Amino acid sequence: MPKPILEIQNIHKRFGQQYVLNGIHLDVYEKEVVTIIGSSGSGKTTLLRCLNLLNEPDDGHIYFMGSDLMDPKTDLEALRMHIGMVFQSFNLFNQKTVLDNCTLAPMKLLNLSKEDAVDRAMTFLRKVGMQDFAHQSANRLSGGQKQRVAIARALCMNPTIMLFDEPTSALDPEMVGEVLQVMKNLANEGMTMVIVTHEMAFAKEVSDRVVFMDQGVIAEMGKPEEILVNPKEERTRSFLKRYTTS
Repeated sequence: MPKPILEIQNIHKRFGQQYVLNGIHLDVYEKEVVTIIGSSGSGKTTLLRCLNLLNEPDDGHIYFMGSDLMDPKTDLEALRMHIGMVFQSFNLFNQKTVLDNCTLAPMKLLNLSKEDAVDRAMTFLRKVGMQDFAHQSANRLSGGQKQRVAIARALCMNPTIMLFDEPTSALDPEMVGEVLQVMKNLANEGMTMVIVTHEMAFAKEVSDRVVFMDQGVIAEMGKPEEILVNPKEERTRSFLKRYTTS
């Protein structure tokens, strides 16, 4: 059995007196797409943010490529360069151009020359269909365009794994499809991904595994057809019923 790229062992996280994560165990393997679903407040986004220590767990261990992110001796910044993150709210530098957004980190963190960084950026902007907007200011883009640029920007660091935090929830409905198509293409190319999403049809189509979270724990986990079509847990069924009838 291959070793997981990402090993999450007994993660706990609380904000004040409230436990948001309560003993999470999860392994993610190379080229695997794992989607995390659940109600608002179930701990999905907190778990995702713990995976690169944007939220630091109170207890447990997270191993990425064999290194314990919780170990103070671990070079966290070096490992973070291998973890791409796409946020719900894009997090672009709005006053900079699309190209500047994509070249800044590779030049600063990977020491790429400007020419090499631009070549790389244009490669990934073409991949997401945004090459014609390279010299456009980010603040002039639509939400769907911004999110595609955000994905290209993350890819410019050549990440080992990509984390997506509800990447379509801030988009107008007509723009959701273009972002999901980019993510489907990445999945088909073998990118390892952990995705927090409320897009159930997308989760069913691209996932190798679906994780259902409820009240800070993984209530159920399995193949998409098991979790989304024939769940064992009553709380999973209740969530999916609420979701599909809302």
